[in-house]
Parts: sequence; C-alpha cells; structure tokens
Amino acid sequence: MKKNHLLAKGIATFLVWMASAPFAQAQMTFSLNGRTYADVADRDNKGFTTVTLPAGTELSGLITGVQVDGEPMNPADVVPNPTETTVSYNELKVFTYGNKAYGFRFVEDVWFCAVFISDCHTNQGSGHDGTSTEELTAIINNIAAMGRDGERKVTFTTPGATHIVPKADLIFCLGDIDQDKGDNGSSGKHENFLNATAEVAKQAGIPFIFIAGNHDLSPDYWGGSNPDKGVTLSGSNADAETLSAITRNNDYWNSQGVFDENIEYITDTSKSSYFQSKPFTFKFKDVRFYCAHTYWFHKLYSKPGLFSSATYYAPDGVIAALNAFVEEHADEASVWMQHYPWLAGSDCNRWWLDQNDTGLYIPTKDASVYGCSTSGLPFNDASTANSLKKNPLADIMAKAGGKSADGKVQHFSGHYHRFADMTYKNTVGSGSTVHDYTVAANGNPSQSENAFIVLFKRGEGVKEVIQAQF
Repeated sequence: MKKNHLLAKGIATFLVWMASAPFAQAQMTFSLNGRTYADVADRDNKGFTTVTLPAGTELSGLITGVQVDGEPMNPADVVPNPTETTVSYNELKVFTYGNKAYGFRFVEDVWFCAVFISDCHTNQGSGHDGTSTEELTAIINNIAAMGRDGERKVTFTTPGATHIVPKADLIFCLGDIDQDKGDNGSSGKHENFLNATAEVAKQAGIPFIFIAGNHDLSPDYWGGSNPDKGVTLSGSNADAETLSAITRNNDYWNSQGVFDENIEYITDTSKSSYFQSKPFTFKFKDVRFYCAHTYWFHKLYSKPGLFSSATYYAPDGVIAALNAFVEEHADEASVWMQHYPWLAGSDCNRWWLDQNDTGLYIPTKDASVYGCSTSGLPFNDASTANSLKKNPLADIMAKAGGKSADGKVQHFSGHYHRFADMTYKNTVGSGSTVHDYTVAANGNPSQSENAFIVLFKRGEGVKEVIQAQF
C-alpha cells in the first residue's frame, strides 16, 4: 500500500512539474527515418508538437537523431533517449533536456477535413444573399486559419477522431460564384470572386476547387416567357469565360502536385467541337471526388452566331462516360457534388428538368435516354425528374465505394441558399440512395452558419458533417 502511495505521489509530482515546465522557448526537433521533419511536424501555440505521419508508417526506429534549436545533440543526453524510445500513435510523449520539457504527439494521417461553401454571389447585391469581395476574403482567410492556433473550431464525435483539431485540407465552393455570368453582367469576368477565394487559398497553400452554378453557366430560360431564351452569343462567351476560370484554377492545383491523381474531365468525346460544362474528378488522400457543375445533365450546345441560335444536344455521352469511369474506379471511396440539390427546395425538380418558372424548356436536337428531347414535360414534376435523371444518376453513383454504413452515397450541393440534410432513394426500389448535404449561401441572414466542415477518413470517405460559421 505504501509503495502504491509513493508511486501515485511521484506521478502527481511529475505532472505538476510538466505543467510548469517551459515548453515554449527552445525547440527540439528530430531526424526521422524516411521522413523530413519539417514536412510532418506542426508546433502549436502551447509548445507541443504534433508529428503527422502517412497511414501505415512504422514507428519503430522512426527517430534517428535529435536537435535542440537546430544544434545536434547526443540522444543519450535526452531523457528518455528518443532513438531508443518506442512511440505510439496518439500518445503524448515528453522528452527532457537541460531541465526543459518538450512534448510530442505522433498521429497517423488517417483523417482529413474539407470545408464546403456555396452561392457566394460576390458583389451581386440584394436579393441574392450575396457577399462583398471583402466579406468573402475574410471567410476564406478564416477557413484557412482554422485550427492553426491549436483551437478546435468543432469537435468531432466519430470514434478515433475526437482528438482532432480540424484544419482545412481542401476548400470547395459549389457554384453561383458571383454576379450573373461574371463581374460585369455577361462579360464573364470572375476576378472579384477569384481574388477573394482562389488567390487567398493559393497563399495559404490549401487546394481550392469551385464548380459553376446556374448563375455561372446558361440555363435554358431564366423566367416567364423571356424571349432571350437559352444561350445567346454574349452568353456563350460568358460560359467560355466561366469554364476557363475553372480550368485555370484546376491547372494550378494540378501543377502543385497536391492530389493523388490530377484532375481529369469527363466529357462526350464524340461532341468535342461543342460547348460542354466539363465535370471533373480527382483523387485526394485515397478518396475520389466527383465534381459536376449545375448538374451532370447540363446540355451541350453549338455556339450561336450573330443571326443564329444555339443548337442543344443531349448529355447522354457525358453520362455514359461517367458510368464507364465509375465502373473502372468502383473500388475507390468517393464523394460527389453538384450545384443543384437532390430534394431541397420547392422548385428542385424543375431545375433537373431544365425548366423555368412557367415550365418552358429547350428540347435537344438529338434523341436522349435521359429525357432531354421529351416534349410536354409537366412543370416541376418529381416523377419525371426521378425516372429520367435522378434514378439513373443514383444507380451510377451507387457503383462507387465510400458509401456510409447504411449504404448511402455521400453528396454535397448548393443552390437552395439554406442548409438541408436529405436522402434521395431510387423510386424504382434498386436500393441506391443519396445522402445530400445542402450548404447555405454565405450571405443568407436567416442561417446561423455558412459552411460545412467535413471529416474524411483516408480510403473510406465522409465520416462526419458539421455546420460552422466563418
């Protein structure tokens, strides 16, 4: 009993000494077997250092040398000797040298986080829940700074991830990026949005990916019996500017080597001379991301002339290419996104049917399995939208890995300007279901948060989604 009492007293004394020990002045660093210390170590404002190692790293023999303030030390002078000490994942390990304590935690790079925003409508003014350039810049800076001070923005409840201090590894924006078709009406310039988002993310070194919404790429009609239906010459030029902004941004991040596999576009190669929205996919930390724009069924078109209208074509070739790609990569965990929600919003289905607010739409020149040439579509008809577009897409998505424990495909959308958390189930009973998280507009005053913080597990996909304010 006395021995146990003395042991407890000794432990308590050691913990008190640790609490008062000077962690924040001198810095201890290590030489690592097969790793560059500066690439994996992150020292927080409390003086502790987190060493994040790729999943599966063997910890035995990891530490091969030790330095204090850049000067090599004899490892035997450090207690315990780091080169002879076995460290364990998530264990706080304290080394002492010269009456100073240095705290380290080794963690496995199994988890990562992404932040989703949408519908920035940069500088668009009242009626669109828009944000100013300054407001959007502040939002992206706040996202980039998340967790860098060691403070938790949110606390995850997923087993094995409760210790994580979330930091943004990726940032996504899900469309309607600025004013209609660009900064200046139909000019198609997107400099305000890009300067407030993509350029800020570049400075922070955080990959930023954005897709286009219906305010960025031409819908069939805007409203009523608008005679300026579909794509005009100026609208076509603006569409090209939007797509160019997206591909330039994608090219930059490809050039940085941040992805497991670079961004690849999914297109109808038989219609390469026509305008296509070019949905894309890439792989990051062993998770496959599928990114559509307005949605996967955005129509292709030939560019109009001064005296001719655009000719629309069905997206069947794009859907076929998507299906083929998914079948080739069916073993990969995946997450999906597009601008239009699956269920959120009273007019959800009319967008899937390319209708305006009175039911007008533009049929395609070629026949379509997916209903793009069908005449007489009922306005905002859920049954038609389900059978022609949602069910086939849900079936394709269900072929990919990364579904939640209950078999749901994980999906993110915008457009609705409000948060929603809804599940779409294939209406013919195939069992394919889509869990759609709809993120609110940045500037919607009715929403207390403006983003999703999403926890991913390497090789498995989405594990937890939390609303947050930036």
